[in-house]
Amino acid sequence: MGLGDGSVLGATKIFGHGSNSNPWTMVLVAEGYTNMQTTQFLMDAQSFANTLIAIAPFDTLLPAINIYRLDVTSTESGADDPAACEGGTGAAPATFFDASFCNSGNLPAPIRRLLRVNEENVITAVSAHVPHWDMIMVLVNSTIYGGSGGTIAVFSMAQGANEIGIHEMGHTAFRLADEYDYWESCATDVDHDNHPAQEPSQPNVTIDSARATIKWGNLVLASTPMPTTSNANCAVCDPQPNPFSADTVGAYEGTDYYHCDAFRPQFNCRMRKLGHPFCAVCRREIVLALTLHLPSKTVSKDIKDIEKQNSEGLKLKDAEIHPWEETALAERLSRLEGTIAGMAHFITREQRPDLGRGALRGEADTPREARTSKRAPGLRRRPVRKRRST
Repeated sequence: MGLGDGSVLGATKIFGHGSNSNPWTMVLVAEGYTNMQTTQFLMDAQSFANTLIAIAPFDTLLPAINIYRLDVTSTESGADDPAACEGGTGAAPATFFDASFCNSGNLPAPIRRLLRVNEENVITAVSAHVPHWDMIMVLVNSTIYGGSGGTIAVFSMAQGANEIGIHEMGHTAFRLADEYDYWESCATDVDHDNHPAQEPSQPNVTIDSARATIKWGNLVLASTPMPTTSNANCAVCDPQPNPFSADTVGAYEGTDYYHCDAFRPQFNCRMRKLGHPFCAVCRREIVLALTLHLPSKTVSKDIKDIEKQNSEGLKLKDAEIHPWEETALAERLSRLEGTIAGMAHFITREQRPDLGRGALRGEADTPREARTSKRAPGLRRRPVRKRRST
């Protein structure tokens, strides 16, 4: 089963702004849809695109984004569902990219919800039709809950499918960690009481709860206690409700698959529970990544907004954070620092506006290194990311 079990029909652009010469390009790929189900894939792909562009912070970055759909048919519908995993039906349909539940990834044993495809075949198919892609998302035509985020993202058409996809996209496109505080489940976890004493590389989890040194310290108000919550019993997931407002940024204990000794920025986030907004730290990472793909006219407008703010006082409006909060200004300034770095090919250092007053605590004054042009298709290199479960 594999490439002989179907065919690639072609790619279609379903969202984007044609004037952008350097867009951030996502490709939605069909898997397990038969020839008779191509219309269903068209609707599923459009539904995901519509959901994505309506949520923060993507809704404020639309000029940076292009979305394509790659139509692929399979001989049979669905995905392999090995009986080796609890609840598995043993089904093994003939599909183009060999989608299968019940994988192990970096887990000690396979779990049914970890859904994978043949990544090499997916990348080959996408590169042949949309060579300038930045992110690949495979939609699997199965109602069984599952997904994964690695070199490419995968999600099934289970209930809440679009939320599953956006969560997995956080792993693949923006280096975001899972923020939930269990490995397989709170009821069955073994040896996940205390997080190892090693700082995670992802931007939205940490073992450091000190106000002065935590990764996202510039987003924490002076009135917020640190740590913000503590788990009284590390043998279980912390059962306490959120003692603060939903948008309070701090250090909440229990994350990165462990009950204790690891902290997340807010009580809830899409990287912890589906259906919740991205936390402030995750939003900032997304903004920084996509700002580099904004058209120059949009960048110029943002710079003028900052200049006007400096002369007239705080009047910024931000869709994802209250406009009068200091954290909103810090996030906008951080976004512009990355933008200006990405403008290095047409603006000199002497011409750059002075954003020194907005530099985030602990960050260097020099601009971030930015990609200023697309690589030729044959030279694309993508780091292999650790696969995550949903």
